[in-house]
Amino acid sequence: MCPTALIIPESSARDTLIRKTPHFVTDFCFYNFGGYVYSEKIPKPSRKMYLMYVDESGDPGIKEHSSPHYILSGIIVHQKHWLTYLSRVKLFRKHLSQKYGLNQRTEIHAKELIRISSLKEYSHIRKSDRINILRECADQLPLIFKEAHVINVCLNKISFANETDFQALGWQRLMLCYEGFLKTDGRDNGIIIADDTDGKVVLDTIRKMRLNTPTGTDIQLHSNGYHIIEDVFQRASHHSYFLQSADVISHLLYRKEFPKGSLKKYGMEFLFDRFSPILYRDSSSADILGIVRK
Repeated sequence: MCPTALIIPESSARDTLIRKTPHFVTDFCFYNFGGYVYSEKIPKPSRKMYLMYVDESGDPGIKEHSSPHYILSGIIVHQKHWLTYLSRVKLFRKHLSQKYGLNQRTEIHAKELIRISSLKEYSHIRKSDRINILRECADQLPLIFKEAHVINVCLNKISFANETDFQALGWQRLMLCYEGFLKTDGRDNGIIIADDTDGKVVLDTIRKMRLNTPTGTDIQLHSNGYHIIEDVFQRASHHSYFLQSADVISHLLYRKEFPKGSLKKYGMEFLFDRFSPILYRDSSSADILGIVRK
């Protein structure tokens, strides 16, 4: 129970108190529990709200054919900039449509741009042009989201025990960094919007974190200090330009960390560095780009 809570017996005195309380006073809420009224002071709404759009690269599995990495990238967007960013992205997509013939409604999926697997909408675009689309994304996203911040978690599986739950660990680290950002920026609240993934693992992770702060951090996630509200909202990435942008960032981080010989002629391993202006370096003091690795 918070310090401002009051327990008032159900009586005429209670009824008088409620009747005399002006209807426009909205910072108290009354609950009737079995003959008692519980009065709780409600915090005034925050003047700021952040949205973090998250996508992943690789898979969290540990089987023979699983990826060697698990990466999460989150773009932190302030509510007041949301419409501005959307307008900028739309202009950029119009440019890509005119220059490369990429339909504005077609999802940008970095892995598919490099090697087409299921997005047949890319089949009419030459590979060199698909790589150029990624180059332009790397150049333009820091300008489109120039007031935003990007958190990156990159787990190299070989550095962890075999029984590690990489999805839970990755999301745990990502949410800790997000919480730290929200605290630093004046105790504002934030929500998380993610590409469709294993919702139960993510749901369990965020709910456990509200009860217990993971070891190895000084960030408090208990009820009075937790600024991430609600569970993670999931949606299909082909409906969101913001999630597609997060996909590009996470995949180019993968290409930086695990360069592939056949793509070196395109300089793919250097494209992630172009996001440098918007990387949230406070996520990790141990990495020059703020990438969380442990």
